[in-house]
Amino acid sequence: MAGVGIIVDGSGDYSSLRTRFTGNCRILKTDGPRGHTANIKNIVRSSGKQVAMLRECGCRKIIVMIDFEMRAEDYVEFVNNLKGEFGRYYTNCKVEASVPNRMIENWYLADIAFLSKHKSFLKRNLRQQNFEGLNGKEELKRRFARGFSYIETTHGPQIFAMLRFGMARKHSSSFDDFLSML
Repeated sequence: MAGVGIIVDGSGDYSSLRTRFTGNCRILKTDGPRGHTANIKNIVRSSGKQVAMLRECGCRKIIVMIDFEMRAEDYVEFVNNLKGEFGRYYTNCKVEASVPNRMIENWYLADIAFLSKHKSFLKRNLRQQNFEGLNGKEELKRRFARGFSYIETTHGPQIFAMLRFGMARKHSSSFDDFLSML
């Protein structure tokens, strides 16, 4: 993973990825437009400053991670179009796109049965299922124990730190794609 840079959407994603990849990857937050209303060309072009910074740090490969969220278009079509635009725009370095289907919380849910046995803020003995394409944040909130409220920058890193990557890959094709890029 040495020489890999990752550009993420916000504070929750940034905090979570840093729990597992600090030292192996450089992780930066974007300052460009994101969210389900940002168009692909703006996403790609607005990544320029962070791409340049990561290249200066010696990153040979850069992954831009953006949530799919509530986009109107088809997930696969969006991912393919985003990857194609990154390839056309950044011809002098390898820039790839990783798109959680719908948000990083879907990746957390990909090992929820295990996590529910180890985290007091989660309901006990949750059943594993496939959460790809669902509203991951709402699904995760429903699985919090009484008296706890989900806080992205607090709970996200705790969950991601314990996430069993092998198991999560089986229950989230978008997470599997991300790890394959690394």
